[in-house]
Amino acid sequence: MITLFEIKNYIKVNYQLILQKLLNIIIIIGCAIIIYQVLRLIVRRIFSISFKRIHFKGEVIIKKRQRTLEKIILSLLKYFFYFVTFLIILASLGININTILTGAGILGVVFAVGSQNLVKDFIEGFFNVFEDNISVGDYVLIDDCEGTIIDIGLRSIKIKSYSGEIHIIPNSLIGHVVNYSLDEGKVIVDLILDYKTNYQDLLPVLNTILSDLKKKNENILTTPKVLGISKLYPNYYEVRITCETKKESHWQVARFIREEVFNTLNEHQIPLGIRYSLLTLNNQKE
Repeated sequence: MITLFEIKNYIKVNYQLILQKLLNIIIIIGCAIIIYQVLRLIVRRIFSISFKRIHFKGEVIIKKRQRTLEKIILSLLKYFFYFVTFLIILASLGININTILTGAGILGVVFAVGSQNLVKDFIEGFFNVFEDNISVGDYVLIDDCEGTIIDIGLRSIKIKSYSGEIHIIPNSLIGHVVNYSLDEGKVIVDLILDYKTNYQDLLPVLNTILSDLKKKNENILTTPKVLGISKLYPNYYEVRITCETKKESHWQVARFIREEVFNTLNEHQIPLGIRYSLLTLNNQKE
């Protein structure tokens, strides 16, 4: 057993050698940090040049895929530098790294066989990003999770819901994806009306309301229009209104249209919904 005295004596005798090795380690780490930062800047520069700005309806939009792919590549680069720096430090200490590399190769095979889900997570995540299915900042619905993607990693993605919860989903478990950010949205608003409300009297009022809505809301791309009676029910019928909107704004536009229609129909004393309650209908049956 090595005693404290022997350790102190070793340090005293080999003081210069230990100091030199510590200095070498500091230099190696410093050089690794500098090289990593330079490569990091080069990678970011390459991405900023490769992904050009796209002009879309008067707006300048930078592809979200740039940030996502850039983040994944920088993450891989960082872990690669950790590993290489660690090996260089071991070599500077006089340790034979060939044995370590051989062992790492064997462990890598065992690890790959035993962690198929991990490999699958990485592959699925990479192809989802590369094919531009999802990107950081997209508003998506993945299975039962709806919200904004705030992070895409090598193993999982993080989705922040409207109420603030963070959902973490492994890439291999990503199933059906609804991406609201890839293209313009479309609003569908259905009005419930009693059969006592005459559709021919209602239509001119609706057209007057809808013709001015595009000017009032910048998220509306096309003038809302009445498609007609969409459904018939025993006690009421539905009138459908639709229009195109900017990305991720169809919920807000739908609320805006409902509010405007509700206020205007109230001014014209045109009721929405069924006029008679269930109690009144039951009394009529009796």
